[in-house]
Amino acid sequence: MPSIITVTRKWQTESSTISEFFVPGAKENELQRGFFLERPGPDTTESGLRLRIPEGIYQLQWQNRTTLPGVRPHLPVPWIVSNKVPANRWIYIHNGNYPNQTDGCLLIGETHAEDFVGRSVSALRAFKRYLDRVGIASVRLNITSDYQ
Repeated sequence: MPSIITVTRKWQTESSTISEFFVPGAKENELQRGFFLERPGPDTTESGLRLRIPEGIYQLQWQNRTTLPGVRPHLPVPWIVSNKVPANRWIYIHNGNYPNQTDGCLLIGETHAEDFVGRSVSALRAFKRYLDRVGIASVRLNITSDYQ
């Protein structure tokens, strides 16, 4: 039975969208709650537009390649996979803090402010510990919106 991580988009500006998520069954040394910073809307499946992915349920798998120098030290990273979003969009969950550090990927953090997520590297490490323990293939992201 898959582990469903509910991701709720709550805050958006002209530069970004920030979501809150909770990780069911996460242990003390794993990420139990966090935030994702994405590009602004509208949602799109098209690559090259620097916009966020559509709401929906996504599978994860490990990706060991990237052209992003700041992400390379943290490989592998979770790759978001769906028949809705083409694989050539290369939508990862990775470290980063600001909207200009993503072309559509989800930047993970433990804290948030306007157009910012913080403690990104530690959040990514703790999230990866959870994915390693439960098996990344058994995890799904359910992305929804409830803007405040």
